[in-house]
Order: sequence, then C-alpha cells, then structure tokens
Amino acid sequence: MMIRSLFSAPRVLLWCLAGTQVCAAPASSSDTATPARATADPSSTACGDIVNSGRIYFKASDIYECLISVPFNAAVATGFIDYYIDTIQFQSTLAYLKNPPSSYQRHPVDLVAGLNKIKQSITTGAFANQYEFEAALQRLIYSAHDTHLDLTAGILGAFSFGAPVAIVSVSLDGTQLPKIYFSDDISDSQNDGTWQPSAISKINGQNSMDYLQQYAADNAVGGLESHADFNQLVASPALDIQGYFPIWTGAGTFYPGDTLTFVFENGTSVGPMPWIGVYNSPGETGPLETGGDFYNFFVLGYYPASYVPWTNDEPTDDSTDPSAATSTFPAATSTSMASPTPSSWNHSAYPSAPDVVQPDLGIFGTGSLSGYFLNSSSIAVLSIPSFYMNPEAVDDFSNTVAQFLSSSKAAGMKKVVIDLQQNGGGDSLLAWDTFKQFFPTIDPYGGSRLRAHAAANSMGSTITGYFDELDEEYYDFYGLYANEWVSSTRINVTTNRNFTSWAEFFGPHPANGDIFTSVQRYDLNNILFDTLSVGSPNNSFSVYGSAGRPANATQPYAANDIIILSDGLCSSTCALFMEMMHHEAGVRTVVAGGLPVYGPMQAPGLTRGARSYGMDILDANIDYAEALLEWEKDPNPFFLPNRTEALDVFVLAGSINLRDQVRKGEDIPLQFVYEAADCRIFYTPRTVFNYTALWQYAADAIWTNPSLCIKDSTGFSSINTTKTAIPTASAPPSETPSPAPAKLGSIIMSMISSPSANQKPILDSKFQVRSTSRDGQPCPTNGECGKGFFCFQTFTTCASGKPTLVPTCVPRCSVNQERCSNNAYCQPLQKEESDLQSSFVVVSGFCRPPRSVCAPSTNSKVKSGMPAPPH
Repeated sequence: MMIRSLFSAPRVLLWCLAGTQVCAAPASSSDTATPARATADPSSTACGDIVNSGRIYFKASDIYECLISVPFNAAVATGFIDYYIDTIQFQSTLAYLKNPPSSYQRHPVDLVAGLNKIKQSITTGAFANQYEFEAALQRLIYSAHDTHLDLTAGILGAFSFGAPVAIVSVSLDGTQLPKIYFSDDISDSQNDGTWQPSAISKINGQNSMDYLQQYAADNAVGGLESHADFNQLVASPALDIQGYFPIWTGAGTFYPGDTLTFVFENGTSVGPMPWIGVYNSPGETGPLETGGDFYNFFVLGYYPASYVPWTNDEPTDDSTDPSAATSTFPAATSTSMASPTPSSWNHSAYPSAPDVVQPDLGIFGTGSLSGYFLNSSSIAVLSIPSFYMNPEAVDDFSNTVAQFLSSSKAAGMKKVVIDLQQNGGGDSLLAWDTFKQFFPTIDPYGGSRLRAHAAANSMGSTITGYFDELDEEYYDFYGLYANEWVSSTRINVTTNRNFTSWAEFFGPHPANGDIFTSVQRYDLNNILFDTLSVGSPNNSFSVYGSAGRPANATQPYAANDIIILSDGLCSSTCALFMEMMHHEAGVRTVVAGGLPVYGPMQAPGLTRGARSYGMDILDANIDYAEALLEWEKDPNPFFLPNRTEALDVFVLAGSINLRDQVRKGEDIPLQFVYEAADCRIFYTPRTVFNYTALWQYAADAIWTNPSLCIKDSTGFSSINTTKTAIPTASAPPSETPSPAPAKLGSIIMSMISSPSANQKPILDSKFQVRSTSRDGQPCPTNGECGKGFFCFQTFTTCASGKPTLVPTCVPRCSVNQERCSNNAYCQPLQKEESDLQSSFVVVSGFCRPPRSVCAPSTNSKVKSGMPAPPH
C-alpha cells in the first residue's frame, strides 16, 4: 500500500505555543490531502529492507514506510528534551530570537518555550511514532534560521530526500522576472541555440513558485530571508564542486510525498515520477529488521545482541603500535584516497585552465581556491567556495591568496571579483588572513560575545582559573590555550589588552532582556593562538600582518576596485569575511538569484554567528570543568547533569551558536541586522552555468552598466544607503497560522513494553552500544579498517613533541550528511550514482579526527590526577 505524507495542505502547523504568537515551523505542503496518521507497526520490515539491501537510493515512499514504523519511547524523548534544554542555554541568540529587532526578516521564536511545549506534547501522548517527534523538534530548530544551531540525531539523520530532476531559476534577459526550468533544459539550450526550453508552470497541480517557496520554507536551513531559502533549491556549480546537494535534489529533511508531476508553459507535462530518498548509511549496522531494531541503532546507538562488530577483520597485534603503522603501511590500498593533483575543477562552468590554483584542488582534495584572469577586461577573479581547510592545507590556502594577488598585479589586472557563492564558512582565521592580505593597514573589529548564564560562568571561571595557574612547561597549557572557556588569551575590546580574569570577561552586560559577556577579539599577534586555533600541524601558521607574519607588501587594490559576488548563501566565517570587506573596508557586493521579485537581497543571507560549537565539545568541556571542580574538592562540582552518562540518545552531530558577532559600539548581533547587497542581479541562461560570463556580468553591473542591477535593488547597502525602508518585497510575509490539525493521537505503550516475536525490545540489555573502538586507532598493516571505517593515511598526531603522520581509522560518512560526530565536515572520497531515474549522486567520504595539540617535547609536565583537557 502506498503511504502518503504525514503532513497536510499548505502551512498546517503542528502546534502553536499557548498565549504567544510563536509557532513551530510549518508542515510540508507537498501533498494536498491530509492522510490518516500512522501508528508504528511493530511487524513492519520496511527499515530492514532498506538497511540490508546494500543500496543507498530508494523511493521516498519506501523510506517513509520505514520512518513511520519506528516506535516512540516517551521516557527517552523526555530525557533528551531535558538534555537539549540545558544545551540551548548556551545558544547566544535566545533573547533576540524571542524579541527580534525590526531589521530581522524572520518571525520570532521562543526556543525554550518550544522545547517545553514538545515535552508537554510527549506527556499528553501527541506522538504516534518516532518520526513525528523528531520532525517536530527539527522544525523548531529550523525556525531559528541558524546553521550553527544544528542537530543530526535519531532516524531523521539516516535519510534525506530529493527530487529526481534539478532546477534553475533564470531571467531570459536579466531584466524580466525569472522562471523555473529544468537545469538540463537550460544547459542544452546553450549548447543548441535553436532550441528554446519551456518554463515549469505547475508542480503537483500548484503554481510552481508557490510550491517551491513552500518547499524551501520547510527544508531550507539558516536562511535569514526567503531569498536565501529559495537559492538553496536551485542547481549551482559552486555547490557541485564541493560535492553537496541542493535542498531540492537530495538534501531535504522531511518526507515530501510520493510523486512529482511537472506541467510546462507550452502545455506539455512530465510525470508522475517518484520522489527519491537517500539512505545516509553509517556503515555496518548489524542485522536490523524492524522499526524497533532501527530505533535501537539510530536513536539509542545499540547494535543487535547477536552482532559482534569487526570480528572478521580485527587488526593484528602490531597494528595497534603507531610506529608499526607508520613504517609498514603500504603506499596505496583499495581504501586509499585518490592521489592526482588536478589543476582545475573539471566543471564546465569554470574555465579549464585557472591562472592560480591551490595545491590539491578538487572535491576529493584539500584545495578549494582558484584564480582566473579575464584579460579582455583586466579583471582578476578569486573563487573562494569555502574557508574550511584541513589543518595541513591552511598554509597552502594563505599562500594561494598571496600568489593570486602578486600574479594578478604582475599580469596587469586592474580590478578584482571575489566569488563567494555557496561559501558555508570554515576557519575564521583564514577569513582574517585573506582580509589582511587585501587590506594590510586596516585592523578590523571582529568583536563577539557569549550569553552570560550560570553554567557558562561555572565553566569559564573553573577552566580559566586552572589555565592561569599553568605555565609553558605543562602540556595542558597548550591543550587549553585556544579553548573557548579560557578568557586570558582573548582581547578585551575596551582596554585592547588581554582579559586579566574570567570575572572581567564575564561581566555580565544586559541587552534585549538578557545578559552577555564582555566583547572579545582574537589576539592575532599571538603566534601560539593562531597556530593552535587552526590546528596547523607544523606549528607554523600566523595571520598575515600579525606579529608572527608582518605585512611585506602594500595594499594591492583599492576598495572601489574590488567587488564580492554572492548568491546569499554566505554563512559563518564567510559572513565574517564579508563584514570586514564590505562594512569596514568599503568593498561593494553583488548578490545573484533569489525569489522572482524585484527589490534588494542580502549578500550574507545565512548565519552570521561568530562560533559554531559542537555539542560533543560542549559536553566534553562541561565534564572537564566538573572534573576540575572535583579535583579541587569543590563541595558542589556538578553544575549540570552528567552530559555523557545521562544522554540516552545517540547524537551523530549537533552544535549551537556560542558567540554573537557584533559591530563596534552596537548590541544587536549581526544575525539580526539587515545587510543588503549594493546590487542584485538575476541569473540568465548565459550566466547560470558559465561563470566567466557571470563574473563579467557582475563586474559590469558595478563598474560600467548599473542598469544591470535589477529594479529597486540598489540604495539599501549599509555603506551606500540612499533608502531607509526595506521594500515590501523583501519584508517577511504576514504570518497567519493555518488551523491546527486534529489531535495527533495517543501512543500505544504496549508497542514498547511488550515486544512481539518480530520486534526486539527497546532498551533491551541484550543490545550492545555502537562500537567506536576503531575510531582514531592506527590502521592495520593491510590498510583495511573494516566496514564503516576508512584508513586516513595523512592524519597528523604528535610524537615526542613533533608532528607525525600516523595512518588512522576514521568513520565513513555521506557528504550529503555534512557533519560528523566531532562536528567536523565530511571529507569527500568518491561518488555513487543513483540507480533510479534521477540527476544526482551521493558523495561518500570520511570523518576527520579532531585536531591534535602538539606541544614541544620539553613541555610535557602534567598535574597528578588531572583529567586530560578536551579537544
């Protein structure tokens, strides 16, 4: 039987908070009828059919059948919500989300009240299966519109959804409002100039734009306005080269329905075709069969009792010795990464021969920077799709920027376009370093602050207090030097000196009904801080223009001769870089795409927080602070419940925004400030898949032909303001919640407490915890780490105070999943083609181990009985 979507017609809300205007994010509108709710079927083997198939692509309806077969355990869910309420206290934006300024383009949301409402719904039996519970929680998280507030856990983390065809939004002449097309149709039309594609007029019977805008509202992550949500749907070469899916074709979170039918303006139609689901396999799971098995593995983190991981491929005794691993590991194995060093992206949108290229460029390499010289117009283009670098590549990144600047000047280039399309952030010091290479005489502000609550005060006062007692002879001195809870290594913006105590840093300072710490800046002149912050394996990295690497060149280009090109999907470190370049140096910005309406659009349209902080790192630091308090004989060492022992749910990855980014003399976090581009352009058939044409088009819009900026898009920039009000087209739509659906129903508790013959009991002691014993261990001599793991040959650890390469077993992952358990990104390895009729592929990868701290061998003293500092 075909099971239809859990969610109903347009903008049905799961629930609203009583007595407030704050609601959970809307449910999906992909199907037009409200289906009957599905109580988990304990006998269903839908999940086992997926897990045991050896495939990764399925019809979405098959995955939905699995999802609704997974039972719900109220006690476990309640415990997790309690844990998450404690966690969310560290989210810096709570007060501003609840009561945002008028410049914020989203609706208010009270996250704490929302979590308590979910907890109340658990008590009243509102969730019939695990999927309903996780969907409600995930929609609440998405309503914060913050990519730093992330949670990948439970059964939702096992799957993602996508349409079988990619789409683009293009204006035929750059002036007309864009329409939606199949991306292949636009690409083919550029190769065959005689064929004219037809735009999509309807999807599943709805106006195509209405359908897509709702899909974006449901599934897009972190967009500060609807323009950024929409751009997350469409195909983008800048995303392709990073190995990621658009939200529309493979990165959707929620079940979208069974099928899609497209109707075109010329009267033709395509479909119905199935929505596709992707199984983000975690590797070996053991013999999972029922929804209960699926719950045990993906929610609780238990293998089946009969399964013994790695029995057939355990390493030999000598393989656990790091020296053996480094000396006997073969040059290449079946699981090793590809070794070629490409000199271009091998993507038709990019020129085939870059003039400057970062070493090891490519999806499967460590490089991401490339530079191009448009000789006919004397314009140099620096493409920066990401600031995320593996530790061993940070010096290459910085050196490539320097090479681009020197080579472009030598080649006679007069102006620069910096392409930041699809830049999701990365290492913040690389943003500082790049900025300083462009503007060596400007000292940007870069201020940030934490939310000042009781648990943060306990952690900071304890860890900073311990650190301040150490000197360079102690290993912990290096392990804690760049720790977020050590204030002594940060600069007080008021005094421009290092904080002298945690109390000086903590404040607190009131703002918007909450309290915050003093504003801090990085001490970039501190070589040790620079090195440890980026994890440089050779202890060699310093930001350009700092004491460790003094500027040796004059400013290469004037601000008026530089523009930044964005698609609005600039997040985190990218937003920091754009803030420095645009607001402080005066560089102008051009933004492309967005909804098919005229008016301005924000260039940094995603998260502008200063620090994404992993929940695993947070937990480790809480445990560490409490261990310090116990070691110091504090009578009340436990300021929060034990985070690792009390947590029943297996969290693959999760994070919060620990620090707000703020401007000098201002309290409002940049997350809530309206920051329009100087000019907005539409993609056209000629520019959407030809970046040489796009770069020139953006350059012309600023320097030679301002009429290319679309109607009503100029005059709203913070550095070139001529208009004071945000136009209606850019303001958020009025929120009129649809009537709440009927009561979600009650949980059949016998499903949990009385397992059938085919349903293994949840929380059964016969189940064993998911093994991570291979994670971080040296590779066996044959280079085979077993199913679900990959032998990472170039992991740098420390031996006798020196960086040492030790082949290390690390978990495999899906790049589509993006995050790993240590909050690192999934490093791409290889592509896997879909066996269904679809246009997307999954890129598999591996999770990099945490960065090692390499203290000099002579600085290895430890205090007796002290726990090791967290990574």
